[in-house]
Amino acid sequence: MTHLSHLLVTASRGHFKKKQAKELKVLAKKSVGANGSALSIQITHSIAQIALLDSQLNSVEAELTEITRFNDSVIMTIPGIGYINVGMILGEIGDIHRFSSPSKLLAFASLDPSVYQSGNYWVKRTRMSKRGSRVLRYALMNAAHNVVKNNSTFKAYYDAKIAESQTHYNALRHCAGKLVRVIWKMLTDEVEFNLD
Repeated sequence: MTHLSHLLVTASRGHFKKKQAKELKVLAKKSVGANGSALSIQITHSIAQIALLDSQLNSVEAELTEITRFNDSVIMTIPGIGYINVGMILGEIGDIHRFSSPSKLLAFASLDPSVYQSGNYWVKRTRMSKRGSRVLRYALMNAAHNVVKNNSTFKAYYDAKIAESQTHYNALRHCAGKLVRVIWKMLTDEVEFNLD
């Protein structure tokens, strides 16, 4: 009971206490359980697979961090962006000179709005086009989320989009688009992050 209580308190960060551990124990006694070695083996193997995948993921992340540190890119100066995001962004962009303008990088990142056109009628939709790199879009959205937390200019831009009745995800997409333009300029001119 002590071990279960400690486990619940730790895992729930104090939300669940000893009372809930007792209730859980009573519920476990009343529930229908399966007794068999096959199920035990299956659970043990599943746990082993999860542990293996976890260690492989940690190994890949450590290697990516080391490579990113070695390359020492200027986009590491953007507040809130970590080594994993930088590695994903640089890995997907490759040579920045492939993109002659920020709008081309924006399209490659799948962050440009999709356009519906039929004859003379066309409408810009608010959804992303999703025709470019999904990995880059994911990394940029994740990076934008962190930059909004760590930079007052991006936070103000995010708040302005929220004030326009945009959803959190839409506002974040706009911030990611702004971040793409900043990253394009930084990589093209080899300048550090500075919005002053």
